[in-house]
Amino acid sequence: MTTAPTVLMNTVRSQWRLVVGSTDGASGAGKTTLAKLVAGIHRPTGGAISLGGVPVQDLDADRLRQQVALITQEVHVFAGALADDLRLAQPDATDVDLRDALARVGADVWVDGLPDGLATLVGESGQQLTTTQAQQLALARLLLANPEVAVLDEATADAGSAGARLLDQAATEALRGRTALVVAHRLSQAAAADRIVVLDAGRVVEAGTHEDLTRSGGVYAALWKAWSGARSPNR
Repeated sequence: MTTAPTVLMNTVRSQWRLVVGSTDGASGAGKTTLAKLVAGIHRPTGGAISLGGVPVQDLDADRLRQQVALITQEVHVFAGALADDLRLAQPDATDVDLRDALARVGADVWVDGLPDGLATLVGESGQQLTTTQAQQLALARLLLANPEVAVLDEATADAGSAGARLLDQAATEALRGRTALVVAHRLSQAAAADRIVVLDAGRVVEAGTHEDLTRSGGVYAALWKAWSGARSPNR
């Protein structure tokens, strides 16, 4: 673990007991730092990040990896067979388990179309895969690992519009039934969250539901108005 930058939140209480949560804010606002704090990669310089009432820094590394999964914008896909990459999340998974996870994230069709299916070599860093396909594999690994907490740090940011729609659906399925913190790249993702936390310069400036925040006339409301206005067909 590394010590977090000093740009940290003034107060973030245990809001992530909710099924889905989302953070929003400009680049440099502290979203990735918060994601890494929750995942246990950074240590807080003050206060505590707790899971089930236990500070993250008090959990041993194996238990933390079992309980928390972090998916970032840069997905790690390892050289070797696609099946072996998936089994990093669940070593004893059968081919049926792998296919079920792939189907749930919408990746089964293109995997079945590969020359050797699950045995296909994906290349170093997944060079044989598109960005969308690599992210689908990461979400399939999340399903296989089945952690209690999932942290998605702008995981769909690099996908095009068509890929983003696929990944939004895949993420919704992968996060079902577990606590999640989602660093949102698009406001449409944030709007679907049970609770939104808006960060600015490393501090929490707003928190609430989409409806509450759009009514409040604050930072999030201004972002939403600008984003939805830009998407209006009359503009």
